[in-house]
Amino acid sequence: MNETTTVANLDELGIVPGNMEKESWLDCLAEGIDDLPVTERLIISLFYYEGLTIQEIALVLEMAEPEVSKIHYDTVLELLKR
Repeated sequence: MNETTTVANLDELGIVPGNMEKESWLDCLAEGIDDLPVTERLIISLFYYEGLTIQEIALVLEMAEPEVSKIHYDTVLELLKR
């Protein structure tokens, strides 16, 4: 799963980050980020606050890119459902 796939899947669920203002989107994520396990919190922080790509995060965390992408996707869904 890559970034494009993640966004496409969010679109299918009616969650469209592009339609939200960036601050609103980040506020939505920030509300639950402190409660996340360390790896999930780190992936979300690196992606949304530091601007790293999924590929770059995978390199930094020494994880497989598909694994990082799945954790990112699942975590975003979890945070948005709260």
